[in-house]
Amino acid sequence: MIRITSKHAGFRRAGVAHPAEPTDHADDAFSEAQLAQLMSEPMLVVEQIDGAPGDPGQGGPAKAKATGKK
Repeated sequence: MIRITSKHAGFRRAGVAHPAEPTDHADDAFSEAQLAQLMSEPMLVVEQIDGAPGDPGQGGPAKAKATGKK
């Protein structure tokens, strides 16, 4: 699952307006190119987390995390 949190509510990237609250997306919600764009965006915090949106126990250790900082 991919969890995205925007540093500014409504910030748009990859065709999606991202809220300031953490929002979960299925692993296949974005293409590889879109995911790379999201992960390199400094206005977004993107986490790849084990599990699927709505699974109990989600939010465990992240496999990868990008904060947009370079």
